[in-house]
Amino acid sequence: MKYFRVLLCVLTVVLPLSCASRPPPVQTEAVPPVVDVPPPDKPGEAFKQALLHVKNNSPLVKKSFQLNEGSAAAAVEKNMPEIVVTGECQVDGYDFSVVYDLASAAKTGDNSFRIPFFLEESGGGFSRNDELFWSSVEDETGLLLSLDDDYQESWWRHFDLFEQYGARITFFVQGTQDVVAGFCDEALRRNHDIGFHSTNHYNLTKVSREVFDSETIEAAEDFRIACIPLSAFAWPYGFSEPWMQEALAPVFKITRGYGANYRLYDAETVRGGYIVSKAIDNIIYPDDGCFERSIRLLLLAAKFIGGVVPFTTHEIADTAQWGIKPQRLEYVLQTARELKLKFYTYRDFL
Repeated sequence: MKYFRVLLCVLTVVLPLSCASRPPPVQTEAVPPVVDVPPPDKPGEAFKQALLHVKNNSPLVKKSFQLNEGSAAAAVEKNMPEIVVTGECQVDGYDFSVVYDLASAAKTGDNSFRIPFFLEESGGGFSRNDELFWSSVEDETGLLLSLDDDYQESWWRHFDLFEQYGARITFFVQGTQDVVAGFCDEALRRNHDIGFHSTNHYNLTKVSREVFDSETIEAAEDFRIACIPLSAFAWPYGFSEPWMQEALAPVFKITRGYGANYRLYDAETVRGGYIVSKAIDNIIYPDDGCFERSIRLLLLAAKFIGGVVPFTTHEIADTAQWGIKPQRLEYVLQTARELKLKFYTYRDFL
């Protein structure tokens, strides 16, 4: 019994020491299961940024226009807008395109507009119809308005209308300087501009070089001698060839063609020597409503995109095919003024 008690004491001492010498059990942390995390939505974020650029009318969105149905006449015939205004931008390597519905733009104030648009990612992944709020402000965008031929009596009667809207016009006179001198003096006195349109309005691509010189260079010299400054030359019927423009370059720094389609220019291009002006004659727009819708769109596009738009017509009369009704002319002047477009003359670009 004595020995049993001794053994029990020994075991009581040894067992704790034995347990203390063993390493503690290893505690392992639980590893969470692997979950697929989707990559950041880069196209979606880029689309959001592109949308902000468009709504803020950012200069990062490069605007332009294209003709609708190929020509003004085709668009007018189908009662469609003459042009479509578009824009492009790039965000984080993604390309976006926008179509502005300027034809449906609604005024929200004196100089403010709500403009619907459609934005689309070029890959087709994202798209959205929305609208932006835009205000027209004073800047260098403008209207380059000219009147052609020998309708001096008609033009003279509307000097007060031009003055009412602060409009400045370039009159491309046709004829000899002694016949048109009185009108030219009055137009210049009223801060308008005089250009030349030849003596007899021949198709200069069909005449001899001798007749060409007589109709242009020699006739222009008579105006210079009479102290009537001529800023530019408008080709009769809008027809010209490259050699003709070169021949007139020492006399006229700018020559002007004529056509039915819409064009926008910057100042440097106008100074470059040759531009084409859009016809706004009655024959192009047989319906008054169509005329007003088109003019509003075209002038609004000039202001929204930026640039100078040249318009040309002839006689100011209700019955003139190659001319403009007085109320249509006033609509052009009024709309240009409301949009804060500058009235340019060709002399402004010399």
